[in-house]
Amino acid sequence: MHSLLHRVKESNTKVVYLDETMFTFRTFRAKGWAHKRDRVKVNDSDLKVQTLALIAAIAEDGGLIDFAIHPMAINTETFVAFVRQLAEKLGGGDFALFLDNLSVHKTRPAKLLFEELNITENFNVPYCPQFNGIESYFAQVKATYKKLLLQHVIKEVHVDTMDLIRWSMERVSSETATRCVRYALA
Repeated sequence: MHSLLHRVKESNTKVVYLDETMFTFRTFRAKGWAHKRDRVKVNDSDLKVQTLALIAAIAEDGGLIDFAIHPMAINTETFVAFVRQLAEKLGGGDFALFLDNLSVHKTRPAKLLFEELNITENFNVPYCPQFNGIESYFAQVKATYKKLLLQHVIKEVHVDTMDLIRWSMERVSSETATRCVRYALA
């Protein structure tokens, strides 16, 4: 575990794991099962889902704290707004954020916000997503999303990407989020 993260945890400061991920046309199961001698037909146009970005925050004690879905990649303005919303949800500042090294996490507006809200930022080791529990959490969310998307396509039901992401987030339990964080810390 990072020495700063270790010190933060020892001081009983709440640690929040925050990250972003994308849902695109390629976020779809490539293979599935069919009954013997059955042909599965999938209309390719059903797979043309809207590209969306998801920003989310989880904690070891309670799982998912908050999330937001955006039609484009997360920029500095979107990131700062989400962190403000997160701080309000947590009753003010004085918590620690565990982040990857995405450039929007290190901009001047982000640093000023961290200082203003008394948020300790802790950056993950570059190219080591396995140390950030939210990465495993996103893997669970995307696996659920892929199953739901496939079900919709097979049943020939209209696909609303934003709703599928929300439903996927709701189906991943707090216990799973907690396990994801603990696994990353092990």
